[in-house]
Amino acid sequence: MYKLLIVDDEIYVLRALRKSVDFAALGFEEVHQAMGAQEAMAVLQAHAIDLIICDIEMPGMGGLELIEWVNDHYPEVETIFLTGHAEFAYAQKAVQLGSFEYVLKPVKPEELAAIVTKALDKIREDRAAAAVVETSKRYQTLWERQKAVVVERYWQNVLAGRMVPSLGNLQSVNLPLQPSSTILPILISIERWHKEFSLRDEDTLEYAIRNAAAELLLGDFSGDVIKDENGILFALVYESSGGSPDGNVLADACRAFADACGRYFYCTVSCYIGHAVPFHELTEVYHRLIELEQENLSPSLSIQRLDQPSPQGSKPKHPHAIPWSDWVVLFETGNKAELFKRLDQLFAEMQEAQADTESASALYHALLYMIYHVAHKNGLSVREWSGLRERSGELTAIRSISQLKIWSEKLIETGSRYLERQRKESSRLIEKTKQFIVANLKDITREKAASHIHLNPAYLSRVFKRETGQSLIDYIIQAKMDRAKILLTESNLRIVDVCEEIGYENYSHFGQAFKKKVGITPLEYRKRFQSLNKK
Repeated sequence: MYKLLIVDDEIYVLRALRKSVDFAALGFEEVHQAMGAQEAMAVLQAHAIDLIICDIEMPGMGGLELIEWVNDHYPEVETIFLTGHAEFAYAQKAVQLGSFEYVLKPVKPEELAAIVTKALDKIREDRAAAAVVETSKRYQTLWERQKAVVVERYWQNVLAGRMVPSLGNLQSVNLPLQPSSTILPILISIERWHKEFSLRDEDTLEYAIRNAAAELLLGDFSGDVIKDENGILFALVYESSGGSPDGNVLADACRAFADACGRYFYCTVSCYIGHAVPFHELTEVYHRLIELEQENLSPSLSIQRLDQPSPQGSKPKHPHAIPWSDWVVLFETGNKAELFKRLDQLFAEMQEAQADTESASALYHALLYMIYHVAHKNGLSVREWSGLRERSGELTAIRSISQLKIWSEKLIETGSRYLERQRKESSRLIEKTKQFIVANLKDITREKAASHIHLNPAYLSRVFKRETGQSLIDYIIQAKMDRAKILLTESNLRIVDVCEEIGYENYSHFGQAFKKKVGITPLEYRKRFQSLNKK
């Protein structure tokens, strides 16, 4: 539905126009009127007018001046001029102002209705065209936003061997390449963050790192920075008319980039530079770069090239003995200081000997085995150890000796805190269980004791045995016998009543249990105590 404004300085003209034409039937839900330009401007500011039927000759600001103002402030509004004078200058000005029609008074109702209908058709067409343009702009904006994602997915398929580049699929993602072009890949390894960040913060910083890589590594060369399916960043330098940069230039760029990452993005980054190769060799170079990165245990901030041997490759590797059984004792007893001391010594030896990833992997698994061994020995589930799962990624942990050291320290700290917390919690639960047992000897059972502290009976039994060295059932029996000894010596209750007081329905059963724990029958115990008192 549309809105109409009729402007004329003669009230009878306004009334006649509104009465002679059924504007509602034409599609107008609102019809406003104004007796002069000033009143018309107020209506335009208050309502979203679509079409104006305007007189030209009005006192003060005339219709032509009004429409000039309308064109400046509401250019989408269409205009039909009405005038009682057939002057060429008026018509010429109306055309210049983009008026839809120029009509002489008096105008027949059916003629005005036809003109208004045509004006509405034009309004609809203009708005439909504007909608198409707006939609096109939206899709263009969406494409620009998604282009990086589309290009990244394309390279993931190529690197994984699922797609063979062709002129058609290269053009479909707007890559400036030919199937015969060459690409030089650079692996960007974010080895560690210098601060503790949330996953959201790390994603934000990684986005900044990608932008920095595009600026500092690609420079004037065409290319893209993408992430492969395993989350590893790669800068891909495309062949151009100027050729590809040589290794020394790229190595310098990588050093500048790594330095910027350390100063501005709180992380240590290493770069592994490949060769400029055609598409059919790209996957092989891609895998070789990943292997080079995984096998590198050199100090952080490393810049390596495939066309140069690794500095650690010339030295022999020596296996390192891992005394994990000693570590188990130190970890379980809470002697972190000694455990860290021994680990530091081992790390120093590995660094000095330029240890390979096999030694690092062995140490990684030995530490995990230590954690699991101690946990299971104490009846605990490693899955409940907050933070452990986030630190158990082997590829991340063994990226460098320094990274492995950081991972090991965090692992041990996390495990030690959990063990200590569990010991305190277990002590609290055991004490609470004991108090409940003593207070409810008459009808106590293992199930009732476990229910009181909201634990599974079997689990409570295991914890009780681990913490006290005594089974839960034995403790209940012992507590009953201790209470029975007090009642036998400090009260005149009959033995059968003592039996009932501590929850034994069968006197024979009570007598057997008492004798087993104390060595004599209840009656003998009372007599012996009474004889001692007489003396």
